[in-house]
Amino acid sequence: MKFIHLLSLILVFPTLLFAAVPPKVKTLSLNHAIQQKIISLNKVKYIGKQSLQLTIKNIHKRKDIKIHFPTGLQFASKDSSEQDQIILQERILLVRAGKSISPSFVSYCTQSDHLSPGLNSEFKLKENANGQLLELAQFLATIKDSQYTSQHAVWAVTNDHDLKGLHHNDFKTALKIQKFVADLTGKPLPQYTVRYRDGSERQVAFTGETILIYGNHQYTLSQDALVTCQIFNEAGEMVQEVFKDMKQKKGKVRFNFHLKTMDLPKGKYVSKVIINNQTFKEQWVEA
Repeated sequence: MKFIHLLSLILVFPTLLFAAVPPKVKTLSLNHAIQQKIISLNKVKYIGKQSLQLTIKNIHKRKDIKIHFPTGLQFASKDSSEQDQIILQERILLVRAGKSISPSFVSYCTQSDHLSPGLNSEFKLKENANGQLLELAQFLATIKDSQYTSQHAVWAVTNDHDLKGLHHNDFKTALKIQKFVADLTGKPLPQYTVRYRDGSERQVAFTGETILIYGNHQYTLSQDALVTCQIFNEAGEMVQEVFKDMKQKKGKVRFNFHLKTMDLPKGKYVSKVIINNQTFKEQWVEA
């Protein structure tokens, strides 16, 4: 009896062990999976909030597949007047045999002089990013909460924009992005940054209209002082007082200022640091 029981265990255990091991799921890039006719990309559409939705079906009826969406995946608009899109976020998603998935991705426009996409605008897959654009995409994929800054960084490469649009509420993050893009493109670091009005759906994406200008002053005081900061237009008229008679201690001083420009005419403005009724330091900006 013991021999028969032992023999049963020997015969059954490998079967149980084999059954417990799930089949290996192959991972393919989106492009390769489409080329090999393993999956079909049925639709790519804009769903608002700077996002594309992809509808993908696993054509194989018995095998699951993992799809790799690489950083720098690009999509061409089916409407030539609208901007093409690039995806920064790398993901790997499982698509069950015979099933479909519809993931969404944050996307960025790559042609600032074209129209922004509208709801349900359709796209088709194009070649992946390469060169400077791919380097930028891989870098930006590591930065969190930077959609505005990332969009203007993309345009700095694809449309030769300057770096004033690389504003971020976190100064260290802003500087990190600015330095990377400056090194990548050879463009100078911005002396100040700008928050532009966002373009509307199916309107030219880059408006060039400033909402806010962000600058800063850095200097060294030889002694304690009462300091005033005011902003003037080219005619010498004060348009904004940042602060008045603030006591600052001797040593290194750094502070930020911002100028609301929505209700101001276009032109140049100067932010002045004033001590004892004399201009101690100034910075020019342009709205």
